[in-house]
Amino acid sequence: MCTTHKSSVSRVKSPYLRDAVVESPVGLVLVEAGNRANAMTVSFFSELAHHPTSLWVSIAKTTYTHALIEETRSFSLVVLNSRQRGIAIACGSVSGRDRDKCAALDLYRSPSGFLFLHRALASTACRVRDLLCVGGHTVFLADILEGEVDSRRGHLRHLLLSDL
Repeated sequence: MCTTHKSSVSRVKSPYLRDAVVESPVGLVLVEAGNRANAMTVSFFSELAHHPTSLWVSIAKTTYTHALIEETRSFSLVVLNSRQRGIAIACGSVSGRDRDKCAALDLYRSPSGFLFLHRALASTACRVRDLLCVGGHTVFLADILEGEVDSRRGHLRHLLLSDL
């Protein structure tokens, strides 16, 4: 198992995935602005509060995703399961400026029109409430507008950084 882990890590180009030091779940941030859409792998996110239902996600200021969130002030956060490792690597290894990563994903629209991912553990639609600048990153604080949890996937666990 260690050999497999080492070989898969060497394929991951993103330092955010390859060099992470905190074990955490892995997800995707999906964002649309006009006719542009992007998917970016993230590992720094969490629930912020129950009332109002909200979360935070940290995004590097230099990313395409950051520019799209600044423009739209909304995004989807998808929590990946352990069988979606390939999605995490693909969406975390190349910029959306260079490739349409959403074209390869099995996406659908939520009732409010947000992009959600089939077979994910959970998908949430978020609207940015506030932001916090931390060095080269922005922590987006967002209200959860709607969400879906795939209860049929209860036997699957979260995809973790160590799986990558």
